[in-house]
Formats: sequence, structure tokens, C-alpha cells
Amino acid sequence: VHPLTSVREFAQRPDGVWEVHTVRTGGKLRRRKKTFTANHLILAAGTWGTQTLLHRVKAAGRLPRMSDTLGVLTRTNSEELGGAATVKAPDNVDLSKGVAITTSFHVDETTHVENVRYGAGSNAMGLLTTLLVNGDNSAAGKAKEFLGLFLRQPLNASRTAWGPRWSERTVIALVMQTLDNSITVSGRRRFGKVRLTSSQGHGEPNPKWIPQGHKSIRAMAARLSEVTGAETMAGGTWGEVLGIPLTAHFLGGVVIGDSPERGVIDAYHRVWGHPDLHVVDGSAISANLGVNPSLTITAQAERAMACWPGGNPCTATAPSPAR
Repeated sequence: VHPLTSVREFAQRPDGVWEVHTVRTGGKLRRRKKTFTANHLILAAGTWGTQTLLHRVKAAGRLPRMSDTLGVLTRTNSEELGGAATVKAPDNVDLSKGVAITTSFHVDETTHVENVRYGAGSNAMGLLTTLLVNGDNSAAGKAKEFLGLFLRQPLNASRTAWGPRWSERTVIALVMQTLDNSITVSGRRRFGKVRLTSSQGHGEPNPKWIPQGHKSIRAMAARLSEVTGAETMAGGTWGEVLGIPLTAHFLGGVVIGDSPERGVIDAYHRVWGHPDLHVVDGSAISANLGVNPSLTITAQAERAMACWPGGNPCTATAPSPAR
């Protein structure tokens, strides 16, 4: 473990050894460049980090046998973010105490809601929150609804989203779906750097709002008022008001496939064409799970490590990807 160290790129030498090039995290003047070497390289930088690295290295021509499906089937878990909050922090209630995710419920066969809490002092998320408005209106219609709600209760609306002790007053609703929608992520070189951009992928467009989620959030606000005896309000995000979907679970884009034409990695998490390059994180998730993906990511990682090359039963029948 090397703290304050960021991987910038990696490459494979002619002798098959991988070189990992790093710099000091946050270092502007003193970059402290270092190079690490390995016979096997595992990428586990999370979906955003892993895709960024792979797109960057591929654009530089250092992964010539990399599958063209990189970035395809990138998932957002078909999500909506919202929550219920008390207008003021009741003296007898602190919603920040306890396990972050404890309960959840299914609204229908495709929609699942998790109740989430943030620790005391973790109030930055409040900057994203605002009044809950229906997404089936036009941009002008949503703006009109937002202004109407705000003008009715300007003080309460301001306190709910931007008042003190936000994490202690708020229950977050993480709305997730198993719908088959996706985006395709690609890397574009701009100003000498490769930046990620997205376009519509397989399936329906990602929802800009989820009616079942809105219904659940309003029900949570009503129940919170009953439990605490305090005045509450249902909240959404600025992204929803502007018609921009948000997600807490960026997944996929380096998915498992039975060939390079259908995926980036094989069933053992080895990159097609580069059998000593492995991807073991959320980017290997191929579908919208409709639940928090942490256990699925963990299960896939444990299976990949159990099947690590070395003569164990998992790899006895595993074909080696073509180099």
C-alpha cells in the first residue's frame, strides 16, 4: 500500500512485465514520479478510475489487442436520489446515528429503495438537494412547479436543504431499478488529455425521474413526520430539476464476455488479449442490479481471486485468452 500515490498510466514491456507509472497525489510542483513493475497487473480503481485508465492507455496505443467493447454496457443502476428531512433538527432525534444502510423495500418488481444515513457532520451532500418536483413536465413546467413550491414555504424549503445539521435531519432515499438501460462511455482526447464522455447505449434511455421513487420519498417524509413529531419535507436533487439523471453507483463498461466481441474480460476477469491483465471491481458488473452493488462486487472479486492462475481447480479447465 502506497499512500498519496496516483496511477497515471501503465504499459507492458516486450518481456511481458507490466510497468505502472505513478505520481504523488495532489503534487503540482514535486510530482515524485515512480514506476512499479509486476508480472500480473490487477485494475481495481472503481468503474470511473478503471475505465479512465483503460481508455487512456488504449488511446495511447499501449493495448493493441484490447476489445472494442470497452465502455459498452456502462450502467447507472437506473437510479434516482432523494430523501426526507425535518425542517429543524428535533432535540430527541439524530438520524445520523447507526449503520449507513439498514433497511430497504421494493416498490414493484423492478424498483427498490434503500434508506441511507450519513454520519454527523457529513453535510456536503445537502448542496445537491432541493425540493422534489415531478419529472414529467417540460423544463419550463418543472421550473414553474419548483417556484410554486418554494414561494409557498420559502423559509422551510431553505432550511430543509441548506440548514445546519443536514445529516442529522435527513433520511436519504436511494431508488434503484433493474431495468435494462445503459450508456456507452468513450475516451476523447481534449487538450492533450483523454476525457470520458457518454452516449446512449443498449436499451431505453436512463430515466430522468422515477415516479415510483417520488411516491416512496413522499411516503417516507410523511412517516418521518409521524415518528419525530416534526415538520418534514420531501426532497430531490438539482439534477432532477434540470433533467440530468444522477447515480451513486457507476458500474460496468469492462464487462465479462465469452469473446472479445462480446466483452472486455473473460469469465476469470482476465482482459481478452492480455491474460496477465485483470479487472476486479465494479466495472465488471454487466447489469443494473437494482440493489447496492457492494456485495456483488465483493463476490465477483472473491471468485476471481479463488481462480487465480496457479493450478487450482478453478483454472484447470479455463482457456487462456489469446495474446
